[in-house]
Amino acid sequence: MAHVVARIAQLDGPPEDAQAITEQILQEYLMWCRERFTADHGVIFDDPDAAMAAHHREFTRELPHLLGRRGRLLVAQTDSQVVGVGALKPVDAGVAEIKRMYVRPQARGQGIGRAILQRLLADAHTIGYQLVRLETATFMHEAHALYRSLGFKDRQAFDHTEGSLSGLDQFMLFMEMRPGQTATV
Repeated sequence: MAHVVARIAQLDGPPEDAQAITEQILQEYLMWCRERFTADHGVIFDDPDAAMAAHHREFTRELPHLLGRRGRLLVAQTDSQVVGVGALKPVDAGVAEIKRMYVRPQARGQGIGRAILQRLLADAHTIGYQLVRLETATFMHEAHALYRSLGFKDRQAFDHTEGSLSGLDQFMLFMEMRPGQTATV
């Protein structure tokens, strides 16, 4: 596999501009999740398109917060395309949530996900969040290893999870960490 050189960029400006940049990769992410829930857990959605649309609407609704001064929306770009994405969603004054961490399959294994996550955690620390949490599907084993390597620990489910939009909470793992603290591995 050829090494992918990517530049991490913070998106800002109007939500419509950010949506135009991230639309394709986020739709790909949702399709990948849907396929994996079916393959790994036997989940068959009554209306797969409606389920994907609900998750996409929720993310689109959050865009103004992700693009605000206490949020972040990052993309990893090569010369030709967006190859990774990740977001920091403000929850309250002390808590933020990592959202939509995804790297395209052809760019995986190159440190892109780690670079996005490290940047989000550094920004969370700079902004002043005391806690960063996330929710991840149980089949995302590589992501779990990345999160744990940077200091995330398992926790109980929190309120208003994305998995609950489609009744998938039982297939989700919840984690948290304090930004600015290094992992003890």
